[in-house]
Amino acid sequence: MNTMSNKFSLADSTVNSIVQVEKITSGQKARRFLADLGVLEGVKLRILKNDVGPILIEVKATRVAIGRGIAQKIEVTT
Repeated sequence: MNTMSNKFSLADSTVNSIVQVEKITSGQKARRFLADLGVLEGVKLRILKNDVGPILIEVKATRVAIGRGIAQKIEVTT
């Protein structure tokens, strides 16, 4: 959706785009869950699926599904 370097949520990312995590605004438990998956501030990831249901991303050559609620709290840039 966004082609410029604006900040937006992971849930608003387009398929096949590569984004960089700028900020995670979730609670401590969710932040720890994301960190265990390799989703940390500064990390780049690729959007594999973003239509209905969980968002499928690729981070560090691993495919991971993230629920929309958590994805809304992950701020990214292109």
